[in-house]
Amino acid sequence: MNSSEIEKSHSEQRLPLQLSRITKSFPGIVANDSVDFTLEEGEIHTILGENGAGKSTLMNMIAGLYPADAGEMRVFGEQVNFTNPRQAIEKSIGMVFQHFMLVRNHTVAENIILGLPGVGKLKLKEVHQQIREISERYDLYVDPEKKIQELSVGEQQRVEIVKVLFRGARILILDEPTAVLTPQESEALYEIMEKMVNEKHSIIFITHKMKEVMALSHRITVLSRGKVMATLKKDETNPQELADLMISNLEAKDLVKVSEFLRDTTVEEKDGDGSVSQKQKKKFGNLTVALKDIHAVNDLGYPALKGISLDIRAGEILGMAGVSGNGQPELTDVLSGLRSPTRGKYQFKDVPLNKPTVNEMIDMGVGYIPEDRKRFGVSSGMSIAYNFLLRDFQNPQFCSRQLLKLSNIFDYGQKKMQEFDIRAPTEKTPVGLLSGGNMQKVILAREISRPLKLLLAAQPTRGLDIHATSFIREQICQARDRGLAVLWISEDLDELLMVADRIAVIFDGRIVGTLSHEEASVTLIGQMMTGMNKNGTEHVMEKREYA
Repeated sequence: MNSSEIEKSHSEQRLPLQLSRITKSFPGIVANDSVDFTLEEGEIHTILGENGAGKSTLMNMIAGLYPADAGEMRVFGEQVNFTNPRQAIEKSIGMVFQHFMLVRNHTVAENIILGLPGVGKLKLKEVHQQIREISERYDLYVDPEKKIQELSVGEQQRVEIVKVLFRGARILILDEPTAVLTPQESEALYEIMEKMVNEKHSIIFITHKMKEVMALSHRITVLSRGKVMATLKKDETNPQELADLMISNLEAKDLVKVSEFLRDTTVEEKDGDGSVSQKQKKKFGNLTVALKDIHAVNDLGYPALKGISLDIRAGEILGMAGVSGNGQPELTDVLSGLRSPTRGKYQFKDVPLNKPTVNEMIDMGVGYIPEDRKRFGVSSGMSIAYNFLLRDFQNPQFCSRQLLKLSNIFDYGQKKMQEFDIRAPTEKTPVGLLSGGNMQKVILAREISRPLKLLLAAQPTRGLDIHATSFIREQICQARDRGLAVLWISEDLDELLMVADRIAVIFDGRIVGTLSHEEASVTLIGQMMTGMNKNGTEHVMEKREYA
């Protein structure tokens, strides 16, 4: 072995993570196909790919959630074969999931030590001191004595990062870490990530936001349908090349849709002379929803909505911006009949409502895409075909004398899978086995295939790839153009600026203000999401601190 080969061998031994020909299959699908991947010390390495590309499967193997079928994994030069997450933690690997794994009524410190071996012997004062030391070292300011339910979303994410650092992680996997953060909180997270890599930590970064990819990455690996398409240095690529690689295995019809999406991702501006564009001049239809002074409590009995007043008209998308946890779930619950307001007036079309039920709202034409698609959007163990009919099992086309017409149900399932580009072996495949994008398409197909008057869309594109995001946006916007009233809740401000006709900003259970399309900007909305009015000078209520 010559000197260059010896140097290369030593370099590979020092790599925090090295994957060679990693393969993982599930019934009917190869999730990862001979994947090669390396992570260097002090590096942010982004993994890009459409939903179903194999990102989650790969990360779950690295984190020890399940083993690979074939291939080799090395951590700091040592070959490993994880069979559970504890083994990965012992090898200095920590994963921060998109949906936080925290117990709300426990303190920060209790959450951080939960599940550790010998936890009963730990002295809480010493734990508090260690947490404070980690917080100060990485600017991850969290109070170890506070309960999780007292923290903002940004603070909760910091707790998750402190938790993996407390357990000795040198390799961190961050899965869509900015999906629920304000622009200000996202900027703070970027600084924390930079500080961690300066301390020789290595980060695997999962995101669909191209701005973040180009701002933070050192290297970028693109996955498509389980295969590595390329690994590129950030300085040697561009967003268009990365997008092309992500969709390189798609069919021609999908390539057209994605290219249209990429072309349309710039926020619409005013016409050159400063006048309002034709889109902004459009007239909306009749009033569909009118809320006046709506109050409601959350599941713990605390005030969540504190005087919400808004209206939505036919043929309009009303965007709603706000940090997660400011009353958005309770608002959609009230609108859909899941939660009764304690005070206020709710009018739907020309009908004043008094504590309507879910079934009554469904019958009146309300559709709902919930924020947590896995828990509330689908029945995971049921087939795709059956999930299409969760709102419609009494339809005589599918049911007669309490007996299901299976051939009709499965034919309908096949038709909807083709119409909404849902990728699965058959319509009998359990929904729980689908990728996030395909699962969201099932929900969308079920809701907008009915005669709707109002669609409640809570985070409809969160965590989805370019192709799925493009498809979901296109379908909802087309339904809006056919006269559907839409409430579109999102923390992605660029998305709201792209699709919404007006944007309402919610903070602490109140509407801070509503902006027309031409008034709105990321900066202004970001300020209002912290409780300021649209002038950016006065607080409309008692100030609440955010991470």
